[in-house]
Amino acid sequence: MTDEYVAQRYAHLRRAAFLMCGDWTRAGALARGTLARALTDQDVGDLDLWAYGDLMAAFKPGHGRREHVFVAPPQTAGESDADAALSDVFTVLVLDALRRLSPKCRAVLVLHHFCHLAVGETADVLGLDGSKVTEYEAEGLAAFGELLRATQPAPAR
Repeated sequence: MTDEYVAQRYAHLRRAAFLMCGDWTRAGALARGTLARALTDQDVGDLDLWAYGDLMAAFKPGHGRREHVFVAPPQTAGESDADAALSDVFTVLVLDALRRLSPKCRAVLVLHHFCHLAVGETADVLGLDGSKVTEYEAEGLAAFGELLRATQPAPAR
């Protein structure tokens, strides 16, 4: 693994970890830990899939950590205050909805929709059958949609 790979993949791994836990500090530590293990493990096969699998292993039930949702990082250059505020609201809504899903549903949605892994790759990373990934995805998307709809303000009368 090269320094270029680490520099390129760190941001992606950190984002995936953040979507799973809602804490940028913990997400950064988990991404760094995954990349450090990748440096020492010589038999990783597809490095990207191995890295996502290693990262998702940190979110298996039983860790007993409370999840926290924090607002996204500060606005980027060229982003207006209104765009930044809308982005922050959207980020909080998405993170809150993700946090309410079961860990497997959340992992499937993060890997498949945010990390753009194919169903088969998501299945490999999580150690599931492809049909189970599709089942978790459908369950997660339905619940995710309901949670987001529940945050909509009541229509004005």
